[in-house]
Amino acid sequence: MSSDAPTSPAADDGRPSSESPSSSRAADVREDEVSLLDILLVLARNKTLIVRTVLVFTLLGVTYALLAPEEFTSEARVVREAQSEGGGSLPGGISPGALSGFGINLGGSASGLTPAAYPDVLQSREVRLAVVRDTFRFPNAERPMTYVDYVNRPPGPLSTVLDYTLFLPWTLKGMLGNAISSTPVPAGTTGTGEPVIPSEEEDEALKAIADKISASVDEETGLMTISVTAGGPQLAASLTGSFLDHFTTRVREIRTEKVRERLQFVERRFQEVEQELEVAEDRLAQFLERNQNPTTATLQFRRDRLQRQVSFKEQLYSSLQSQLTQTRLDLQRRQPVVTVVEEPVPPMSRTSPQRTLIVLISLLLGGGIGMFGAFGKSFIENQKNESRREKIRQIRKELALDSGERFVTKE
Repeated sequence: MSSDAPTSPAADDGRPSSESPSSSRAADVREDEVSLLDILLVLARNKTLIVRTVLVFTLLGVTYALLAPEEFTSEARVVREAQSEGGGSLPGGISPGALSGFGINLGGSASGLTPAAYPDVLQSREVRLAVVRDTFRFPNAERPMTYVDYVNRPPGPLSTVLDYTLFLPWTLKGMLGNAISSTPVPAGTTGTGEPVIPSEEEDEALKAIADKISASVDEETGLMTISVTAGGPQLAASLTGSFLDHFTTRVREIRTEKVRERLQFVERRFQEVEQELEVAEDRLAQFLERNQNPTTATLQFRRDRLQRQVSFKEQLYSSLQSQLTQTRLDLQRRQPVVTVVEEPVPPMSRTSPQRTLIVLISLLLGGGIGMFGAFGKSFIENQKNESRREKIRQIRKELALDSGERFVTKE
């Protein structure tokens, strides 16, 4: 009796098959994995696409590197010397500032602006507004002009073409920023205390110069580094010097604002008392000229009253004079000592554009995008081929089924 039942591979010789489930799964994984040869094959088939992409991006990088304006960065370094404002010392020669490290504040330590606040003061609207109103000599300008006039000058034809072709993203960004920006806010005050509102041209200059200035502070030493980037070495040094001067002036104004207000009050009061003393002395002199030997009680009382007024005005005058002197000394003592450690000088080499780096980045970017496009193209083609093969299998299957049905019908 024969049996048509299929026998398993393990039943042929009584031993299990050498192909275990784990080995078959490993084989399937190896088949699914993309080998290095497959990657090289895809790159070789699409070498033309990769080379063209690399050439295009390299050409764009070289064009940008050659047309981008050169920029130079000038630096200056300043440091604020610590100042003590009274307070004296404790018994034993211990200063109150020595206890500040333990969280104990007994006064007399340095107060006001700290070096950590210097970058904010440097980039404040007041300092920038004073700088843009200064006059500089620009490399591509025929005559010296203010930074406001330079920023708002009519653009040349080449600049217009570049703004709307190669630099179009930055042009659109600037337009969007101008559309979103609000009305300029007050920037400082005049001598009479009225707020100064920058014009539209000055507001554009403030925005333009804000990207040119940067500052950093070393917290350990209190040393602040001022960096200004401009289109020429001499212009960068001049802008740095202007920022340095107006920064020192602004720090002095902030530091001495309260003392200056008190000094103005004392000076006004001193002038008033001086005039009142002169009037009182004139009245007493006129009375004594008319009444050299007052004998009546009324005249004596009037003379004594005039003398008391003169004495009171003299004492008040003397007191205000002392306060005026003391306030002036206090103003001088509160002047911040900002020492320039390193003066700004014209830089010897440009900081941008770094042409070699730009070309290398363009080359790498073009190669990466080209390979990405090659793999994308290969993936799409594989999907199309797989879909075509699936359709062919479906057609063969349908044809096979039809043939089988006709054979069964003939039987």
